[in-house]
Amino acid sequence: MVIQSRIAKAKPQIIPTNAGGRTFAVPPKALQNNIVPNDLFYIRNHWKEVPDIDVASYRLAVDGEVERPISLTFDEIKQLPQKRFQVTFECCGNSPVPEYWAKSTRTSSVMEQIKGHGIMGNAEWAGVSLADVLELAGVKSSAVEVMFEGADHGPDEIVGDPAEVTYERAIPIAKATHADTLLAYEMNGDPLPPPHGFPLRLLVPGWYGMTSIKWLMGIHVLDHEFQGFYQKERYMTMNEPGSEIAYTAYTTMKIKSIITNPVPGEIVPTGDYVVAGKAWSGEDDVVKVEISSDGGDTWDDAQITVKKSGYSWYRWEYNWTAPGPGSYILKSRATNDKGETQPMEFPNKWDGRGYGNNMVFPHPVEVKDR
Repeated sequence: MVIQSRIAKAKPQIIPTNAGGRTFAVPPKALQNNIVPNDLFYIRNHWKEVPDIDVASYRLAVDGEVERPISLTFDEIKQLPQKRFQVTFECCGNSPVPEYWAKSTRTSSVMEQIKGHGIMGNAEWAGVSLADVLELAGVKSSAVEVMFEGADHGPDEIVGDPAEVTYERAIPIAKATHADTLLAYEMNGDPLPPPHGFPLRLLVPGWYGMTSIKWLMGIHVLDHEFQGFYQKERYMTMNEPGSEIAYTAYTTMKIKSIITNPVPGEIVPTGDYVVAGKAWSGEDDVVKVEISSDGGDTWDDAQITVKKSGYSWYRWEYNWTAPGPGSYILKSRATNDKGETQPMEFPNKWDGRGYGNNMVFPHPVEVKDR
């Protein structure tokens, strides 16, 4: 009698990219989808522990420069008019500088995720307009910014100092009152998973992910510019000496594109192959994507096959026939409706950190006979 064993096919999983269990990348194949499933969506937290919030006793405080400070239950928030649309999120530290790759001691599989820009994803979100909540409180004319307070707190992940800090950030009043800035409670049709902010998170479409505070506990309307730790000490880069502005703060996502097909390490057969990927530009529209199959010496136009929905990324494709077996360097670059094109080199060389890195990245491909 022959006993046949069943070998279970490994299920794709998010991939840890730091030792502290705070950041997990989307596996490359999941980036080929228009919608990234909740269990494969990237996670970027400042502390390992996920806040455990009892939705029955949950209250959202709205105070500061308002006529009527309020405290809303979760049910009261959900009674407001719902909005639903797609939003692409990208971590501001996605796509580290190439020099980081060479220095890294991480495993090759993890490095492939980092090279593959896995700290990003696209999902459909549902919630209520922040403007509706602010209207209930009555924002005063003195309002300048709105600060958002999360339930997560602890020592800073980089230096461990200050000893205790809450994750808080602010946005200008104009962005806070934009109709599409949401208080989100659903992700891809399900309640927010705990790692993504259950029961309620801020969602700022078109801006880098660190702005969209998770586990939202308080909304504080300010008559001044917020000076908190994660506003002024993180997510900023130092500019070159002599610059008119000493630091660059990051808000809207820059024009950018990635190659998703083939995935890193995939062997491409000789003959016709459809190279594909995604492109996005924060609040702006992508109008052109170009592809190079010779490392950037020459460029051809790719075809945008799926335009954005809401604030989602675009899908593009390019029909490629490799000259023959061998190693190739593919590159993609996108241009938005403002005429901004991805730079060929890392744009923040002086500072050296990877914040807002939207350079054109090499995508090595190996082609072999069928």
